Amino acid sequence: MKQDKRMQWALGLLLACSGSYAMANGLRNPPAGAEALGRAGGNIAQVDDASAVEHNPANMTEIKEAQVMGAATIINTSTEFKSPMGTAKTEDPWKILPSIFAVLPSSNHNFTAGLGISTPFGQSTVWDKTGAFRYAAPYSAELTVINVNPSIATKLGDKVSVAAGLDVYLSRLDIKQVLPWSLMTRGALPDGTAHLQGDGAGVGGNAAITVHPTKAQSLALTYRSPVKVDYSGDSEFSGAQLLGLPSSGSFDTSMEFPSIVGLGYGIELTDTVRVEADVEWIEFSRYESLSLDAGAGNPLVNSPMSPNPRAPLVIPQRWKDTWTFGLGADWKATEALTLRAGYIFLQSPVPQETLAPTLPDADQHVFSLGAGLHRGQNRLDVAYGYSVIGDRTVSNNQNPAYNGTYETTSHLMSVSYGRSF
Repeated sequence: MKQDKRMQWALGLLLACSGSYAMANGLRNPPAGAEALGRAGGNIAQVDDASAVEHNPANMTEIKEAQVMGAATIINTSTEFKSPMGTAKTEDPWKILPSIFAVLPSSNHNFTAGLGISTPFGQSTVWDKTGAFRYAAPYSAELTVINVNPSIATKLGDKVSVAAGLDVYLSRLDIKQVLPWSLMTRGALPDGTAHLQGDGAGVGGNAAITVHPTKAQSLALTYRSPVKVDYSGDSEFSGAQLLGLPSSGSFDTSMEFPSIVGLGYGIELTDTVRVEADVEWIEFSRYESLSLDAGAGNPLVNSPMSPNPRAPLVIPQRWKDTWTFGLGADWKATEALTLRAGYIFLQSPVPQETLAPTLPDADQHVFSLGAGLHRGQNRLDVAYGYSVIGDRTVSNNQNPAYNGTYETTSHLMSVSYGRSF
């Protein structure tokens, strides 16, 4: 019985660590659209393409013709972990985040409707199976979030535009973890794999206002509400049947994406040069803990050490609220060509005590460049961003196996095409 208890508790700890991925990208995905990435820190007050649906829907009133835009953001991120206990490296560094936006002004331009489909949260982390985290963390953790975002905007006089919309999150969480049966039972058994997968949905709202104090100035305030997603799916444990344990079951968890408040101020310095400064507050403190449930009484995930062994595991996270600060600018070099540059500072919400390999997060400085070619009804934009990410040294984690230094590099690229009708 004691051996079973030790095995159950060890498995519970292993799988609980995977929950740290539930808020996958504490700093969110990069901004959708190449114009937005090119002006990395200035995407609230002066956004003027169809991606305004996501960045500031109040600015949709400035779009006078129907417009559609498709974009793809390409991310290359890799992390190396070093500690006295061993090393590890991530694999599969390339990720693609697609998005599409459409804006349709009414015939009298009193109202403008918009629809966005984007991926505001969610990336994946894949570690090599032979590294230091083989038995300590999931080797694959992927969170996918698709936001279906209908919005409507209108003008209140000549200087004020307002907007409101819905955020419908469709999400999937997929986690894979090596299970060291031989280490837990002290018998000659091959390793198994735990596979947890769940789908969920949640609904929130957003609102925005843009004010033009003068013809050359723009002041904008945006808000997105928190969105709670309840995940439900299946769990599978290969090799568990050899020990007389459940090899499959249900899987349930939930997460609450943060509320976000953004403030942007933009000014046209000349007829061809614009500059914008943005600040955002992100309420990550809502992510206080994570509950994992793999079915009533499942000894592989439910904690046998709790007063109620049928209760789900509750894992402390204790994330903190964060701020972002950024600048963006563009220069209309010719009638057809616009050049862009941007900078943004991103705080990490993850404290040292609860940082996990599934999100080896750290403060970031992102520098970006971009260009846009606009001819007639068509526009093509490209952008590149480089993230300067400080090494994250962890020494007092709740899981000692995660103590060490995480070195991360990240490159961002984006291309978008839009057409007006």
